[in-house]
Amino acid sequence: MVEATPESIALSTSSLPPASVLQQLRAATAVQHKTLEARLPLTSPDLDRSTYARIIKAYYGFHVPLQHSIERFLDAAPDPARHKIPALIKDLHALGLTREQVDGLPLCTELPVIDSEARLLGVMYVMEGATLGGQVLRRIIADRLGIDADTGGEFLDVYGRETGRLWKAFLARLAEFDDPEQTPRLVDAACETFTRFEHWLDHAGVLK
Repeated sequence: MVEATPESIALSTSSLPPASVLQQLRAATAVQHKTLEARLPLTSPDLDRSTYARIIKAYYGFHVPLQHSIERFLDAAPDPARHKIPALIKDLHALGLTREQVDGLPLCTELPVIDSEARLLGVMYVMEGATLGGQVLRRIIADRLGIDADTGGEFLDVYGRETGRLWKAFLARLAEFDDPEQTPRLVDAACETFTRFEHWLDHAGVLK
């Protein structure tokens, strides 16, 4: 039997291939992801229509300025296939808000910084992952509140049948990002996005 020493452990570890960007993202954000998921009452048995409406208002307040931030960085509109704001506006109208009320909703001012492709991808990892998770939530909302895409639930299924394809396309883009020096900034942006999003939802009073 060979005794493991710190030197032998370090040697064996150094021979392992480096973790992929996706693996690093998942590891770095795992606790934040679980914490936010536990605090967001979308899966709570006590969820009612009023609470749901407040959540969609808060989502609107985060997504609108974040999309504007992405547009400023890209100096162009984002991929129209990933444009979520129209779905949020449609849902808010279906939930009873007028155009003036939607325009008057508070917007988040403490957003994750987007000043590089690395940080853009980190932010997108969180937001696109949340969109993927919406596939589960939309079924829960439909069962408990009777809300579908036409009555206030389009945002939860904003990509529709394209959800899987768009997620795979994002993962492919992430896998192509080959800049080890920038990867820490990418991971930091994802963690910051979770933090900013949770703070905003907390400020909006929709978390447990």
